[in-house]
Amino acid sequence: MKLSSKNKIFCALDFTELKQTCEFVERIKENVGGIKVGLEFFFKNGIKGVESLKKYNLPIFLDLKLNDIPNTVSRAARNLLELEPEYLTAHLNGGIDMIRSLVDIKLKTKIIGVSLLTSLNDNDLKKFGLKISSKSYVEKLSKIGYEGGVDGMVSSSIEVKDLKNKMPKDFIFVTPGIQLSDTNNDQKRTSSPLEAIKNGSSILIIGRAITNSSNPNQTLKKIISQLEENGN
Repeated sequence: MKLSSKNKIFCALDFTELKQTCEFVERIKENVGGIKVGLEFFFKNGIKGVESLKKYNLPIFLDLKLNDIPNTVSRAARNLLELEPEYLTAHLNGGIDMIRSLVDIKLKTKIIGVSLLTSLNDNDLKKFGLKISSKSYVEKLSKIGYEGGVDGMVSSSIEVKDLKNKMPKDFIFVTPGIQLSDTNNDQKRTSSPLEAIKNGSSILIIGRAITNSSNPNQTLKKIISQLEENGN
């Protein structure tokens, strides 16, 4: 099922305090398709914090990037899956056995594999001692994810463009590193919302462009309008 322009946008709630997070969600809830919470929020507020966000009836993208031996990951995930998040992330480089340990217990939650962080590029892979391009690395991880049974993967729109036709039509491509302008930040493989959607991204993770905006709803409406005007 094709998502509407609004429902393709998930706001990354990179806040620490629960009160601030809830106030922000209350403010933008009519103009986003879902919300993403990660380590910063979870380490302070835990499972109860995520439970507090469920009252907004928005899909929750629980971005904890699980990565450990299969037994540890599956045991930890059981606690998280009780929250019934729409999405839960795990690093694909944890290996196919780890991925399958999650897929086997996922219930209704969609497991999203993390390929290569958007803060990394070819130069970083070289420093790791890997003689491979980021494009090839992501493609290899995508095969591990697909064989392991993930519902989708996190990848920059650069790689999505090449992977889109190699995966089933219902495979979910989640793209972070979405920028509305050329700004200095800690991400290297970035794209605009429209560029990402045109390349085949299913869901856009947008954080600071929204959370740091003086008028978040105006920013969101501008993104939605741009996507709608281009038939996306």
